[in-house]
Amino acid sequence: MEMIKNYLINERNQKPEVVAKIVQPLEKHDDIRTELEQWVEKREYPAKSPLTIEGYTAEAISKLAPFMDVVGVYNFMVTLRERPDNAKRIMAEGFRRK
Repeated sequence: MEMIKNYLINERNQKPEVVAKIVQPLEKHDDIRTELEQWVEKREYPAKSPLTIEGYTAEAISKLAPFMDVVGVYNFMVTLRERPDNAKRIMAEGFRRK
């Protein structure tokens, strides 16, 4: 998790207290967090055997929502896992932002 926190603080200029909230959803999903850590290290989505949740990979989500940064994409993967109906509704609505 430190790699993700450092990325957010040092490269995305987020404050530590904001980072704590951003990474909180990732704490209970080792597989999602691990794939995000791999992205931070390599700066690319995995080509072989990417994590797939409800039929979507992180790379697919990033293409559907190009405005979303990589941490947002992986946090959305958490939403897909924990609340798939809600996540699919958000996608169907085109990821409308308030």
